[in-house]
Amino acid sequence: MKRFLLFSVLLMFCLFKGISQERTAMDTSGIWFKNANTTPKRFLYSQAILWPSSITGHVGLYLLKDDFDWSRAVRWSMYKRTFSQKPEIDIDHWSWNYEVHPYMGSITYLTYRNRNASVWESLAGSALNSAIYEYIIAGGTQPASLNDLITTPLAGSLLGEGLYQFKKYLLRDKYLTLFEKILVTICDPVEVFYFGFNYRKLAQRSYR
Repeated sequence: MKRFLLFSVLLMFCLFKGISQERTAMDTSGIWFKNANTTPKRFLYSQAILWPSSITGHVGLYLLKDDFDWSRAVRWSMYKRTFSQKPEIDIDHWSWNYEVHPYMGSITYLTYRNRNASVWESLAGSALNSAIYEYIIAGGTQPASLNDLITTPLAGSLLGEGLYQFKKYLLRDKYLTLFEKILVTICDPVEVFYFGFNYRKLAQRSYR
């Protein structure tokens, strides 16, 4: 009788522990925007990433210029020109136009894709964010760039989907080695931040 009771207690403990671990494994919510599974919420989530990163990047670039005039950092006259004239083809260095901007596009693409958006919604979201950046965030400092409006969402979406599929491959067994954690962080730093660097929770996330 005592053995039966002991066996029953141990069995109940194991079952309870298994159910508890299963529930923990299924909890794949992030540390913010936990239920960003609709188009409006995905848009807000993408803006929460776009604005701080873009403004920080602009300020960082301005700090590198010794002769930069902070009093003329943003001009209303430039905004008027940006919105009243057609986008221009800029002559920035190729690495900026065809490396940095596609990477920025991949980040905004992944903010949608990681929150259960389709490829086409993610592409549209990346294109919309590119326009917001060119016309609103950077519109007071420079005219809208035609090549950036095209390259950022298109190349960014191709790069973003490639990174997304590579991340899914790394997560195929719901486990990440140290090397795989480093790769995931490089490929999708925003998603790693979304989970508060909790790689175990990230590994349990099911991606479309």
